[in-house]
Amino acid sequence: MALFKREDGFFVGAILANVVTTEFAILLVCMFCLLVLGANYDGVLVILFIMALVFPIAFYHHSWSLWLGFDFIVESLPKYTPFSRYESEKER
Repeated sequence: MALFKREDGFFVGAILANVVTTEFAILLVCMFCLLVLGANYDGVLVILFIMALVFPIAFYHHSWSLWLGFDFIVESLPKYTPFSRYESEKER
């Protein structure tokens, strides 16, 4: 069993991952629509606005799991050792 307590602000990294991924996806779609498709700029802005509203909500859980996976790789989880009455009597 693992103890899973994180300090305040731990999931700011997950929010950062969501924001950066959203911006990157919007940039890719913008470049694709303007350069490859040659679409009208006003139409592309509508598509990008809708994408900016939908993508962060759809990517929300994935950004949290990416952040937890990154944290696990970097420092792993501390092991939980339950406190028992027997151990406290041994220390006396």
